Amino acid sequence: MLNIFKKIQPIYYIISVFLLCLISSFLSNDRLPAKYVSIFDERNYIEIIKNFSKNLSEQSFNPYYISRLFIPGIAHFIHQLFGIEYSLDNIQMVFTILNWLTIIIALYYYYKIVKTKNYNPAVSIIGFCFLFVNFFVLKFSNYYPILMDLFGFTTGMILYYYHIVKNRIMFFTILLISMFIFPTTFLIAIAAVASNIIIFNEKGLNLEKHFNRYLYSIFSLCIIFELFYLYSHYKLFVSTAKGDYPVQSCLFLIPLTFILLNCFIFFAIKHMIRLFNNIVLNIKGILSPLFIISTAIIILFVLISKFLSINFRDGAPLSSENFLFNLIFQAFSFPLKFLITHFIYYGLFVIFILYFRKQLFSYAAEHSDPFLKIIIVLFSAFFILGTETRQFLQFLPFIVFILLDAIKKVRFTIYQLTGIFTFQLLWSRFWYTINTPEGFLDKALIQKHFFEFPAQNYFQFQGPWLSTANSIIYGLIFILTFIIVVIFFKKNSNTKYNV
Repeated sequence: MLNIFKKIQPIYYIISVFLLCLISSFLSNDRLPAKYVSIFDERNYIEIIKNFSKNLSEQSFNPYYISRLFIPGIAHFIHQLFGIEYSLDNIQMVFTILNWLTIIIALYYYYKIVKTKNYNPAVSIIGFCFLFVNFFVLKFSNYYPILMDLFGFTTGMILYYYHIVKNRIMFFTILLISMFIFPTTFLIAIAAVASNIIIFNEKGLNLEKHFNRYLYSIFSLCIIFELFYLYSHYKLFVSTAKGDYPVQSCLFLIPLTFILLNCFIFFAIKHMIRLFNNIVLNIKGILSPLFIISTAIIILFVLISKFLSINFRDGAPLSSENFLFNLIFQAFSFPLKFLITHFIYYGLFVIFILYFRKQLFSYAAEHSDPFLKIIIVLFSAFFILGTETRQFLQFLPFIVFILLDAIKKVRFTIYQLTGIFTFQLLWSRFWYTINTPEGFLDKALIQKHFFEFPAQNYFQFQGPWLSTANSIIYGLIFILTFIIVVIFFKKNSNTKYNV
């Protein structure tokens, strides 16, 4: 009997534990209470699900939700087909089932990508832990099921697969559908367009030749823009920080935040310059079928969006000026808050990105095609400037697989792999009940009257609303974990994983 168990590969044990934890999270019945629906995004999605046919015939969809219509539309027709009442519990159940289906689809495409890439078992385990054994899959998909995040994540996985196998028909079909599933698909479509008009060869622009000139020129422009923006909007920063309790901001730490943030921006620019060395503008690319199809998809999406929202009159969409202010306000709300919030969501993936940064960007510069290089730029921008991690979940599969390609020759020990999986599992908080009167996270809050509890518990897992006290706590955990991981990786071990 023991010999049989020894023949089973560790990845299957890990998947079994993962599925058991996912089931446990579902059976815990820990979900967003009905009384908070009126103040969270669920309210808008529920209204879309209830009135989808009516809004479709009247062309009165909110433009903000056009890029998220596809899944609520499916949920609407499921209710219609089976005669299900439009109650909160029923809608949550339908979305929970849809979330489970999309996790299964993501697992299927992960398996196909691993087979296509021919990853060894160790790298496959690490990729599985980063993509699936985390907060947003094991906990958030069950606690807050009526969101489009998980569907965006899975479409990213599917798009990556069809990109690497060069199945253009399926890639563009999924791209078009995804335009109505998750908003960052629009940026992926832009990347698809731009990738057709740039190439890399020895006759291209040699950025390495005048590396420092480009580096310091771009970095100086960033510094000037930040200083000007902070100076011209400081009063708005102060009034927002005082008037918006959940989005807590340490304004007195802005100088420290400014220095630390720009350290990351500096190194990001440094890697981006090397990533795009020998770039050439290929004007003939605008005549390529791929450029034409990508552009047509964007134009079609814009036209459909205008058509579906032509009679919407209930409010103005979020302006680019407001979006920019929210982005910069969040970026300067606390020193390195972006690392803290991404660490809460992704776990050790954030530490791997930092630890293996040289391998990642060196591999990407040499082996990634123009499309993937642009995706890296988009991910880096969201990663450094954004604190609401779920906004760029669609990019995650692309970056994880580029990272796996970069470290596939690294030998990992059994202890390292066990440690990665164990940490990811515990850090996913599948075991934690958010809906408790007084959880351990409450004690780190300054006040306890915002939206009452347990809603405030929920906000302590969401980037922009992470309290100052919890930012300090999670920041210290991040630093300690990073140090332990570095020591753990540098420590030599004779017990290697059998690959």
